[in-house]
Amino acid sequence: MLIEQILTLRERGYSFRKIAIELNTTVGKVQYRYQKYRQQQEENEEIEQMDMIPSVPSSYERDEFSLLPQSPTTVYAFWEVSASLRQVSEHQTRHRWEELSKCLRVYDCTMIDFNGHNSHRYFDIYIPEMTNNWVIRELEPNRTYIVDFGVQTRQGSFLSLLRSNAIDTPRSSDSINGLHVEAVNQWKSGKCNEPNWLEHFSTYSYYEKIK
Repeated sequence: MLIEQILTLRERGYSFRKIAIELNTTVGKVQYRYQKYRQQQEENEEIEQMDMIPSVPSSYERDEFSLLPQSPTTVYAFWEVSASLRQVSEHQTRHRWEELSKCLRVYDCTMIDFNGHNSHRYFDIYIPEMTNNWVIRELEPNRTYIVDFGVQTRQGSFLSLLRSNAIDTPRSSDSINGLHVEAVNQWKSGKCNEPNWLEHFSTYSYYEKIK
């Protein structure tokens, strides 16, 4: 092949003009074939480098649920459900994961030793399929919230799969005292062993619908 002859002569130190004479062709044709070859080599190197860069997985196959404060009345929720936990829900509900209604249950747990059933109040948010984050609005300032991610069974029961961290919504104004100020002072002074708002709970809770 012409390019192989050109490369061989270039390795011997031949100029393009001398190669053209040696191969009985034009200088322009030699330069064109050589530059074309070099361009192809550079493109191949770029492709190889791209193949070596690890791709970012869409899922890390772990179960987690986190809340972040956005404003006194808004928090941002994001979660990840592993394939194994989805299989658990399918086994318990006897339905495919895609067929189950996904739900966020938002608990007001202000100053409560929360056990999953004793919140001041709660409300549900039904979310679309394939959703892994949500902005929860219309909360109250200066309150403590915990959120469960779960599915609703055909019988109307709520199966909790993930539970978030507890989060305190900010005060709406500096004039409002923090709800935990007195509890923190008692703990610091040694009047109690631990702050009385600590949450103790277990995941995978099952809640029967109240009729």
